[in-house]
Amino acid sequence: MSEDGKTHGYKIYWILWAVLLVLTVTMITIEGADLNAGLAAVLLLMGSAVKATLIIFYYMHLRFEKFGLVLIVLVGIFVTSILMFVVPAYDGTQILERTTFR
Repeated sequence: MSEDGKTHGYKIYWILWAVLLVLTVTMITIEGADLNAGLAAVLLLMGSAVKATLIIFYYMHLRFEKFGLVLIVLVGIFVTSILMFVVPAYDGTQILERTTFR
């Protein structure tokens, strides 16, 4: 149900699905293009952030929730994302320091 109490159907979900599909195809095209690695990484990260935001707010229905619940979910996702990057990156640097490629 929407904020005004009326049902809105599935139209918004089909529109979002199309937007997510276009973003995905665009990101695949960026990956295959001959772009500067830094520019490609920034564009792909921005595309991923937009896709994640759409999914979180519409498919997880957080758009209509109270700010406190949204904040809890977003902080949890952020902390998990940081841990998924920092821990493997730390282990990777430790492995690289111990390994000699000579």
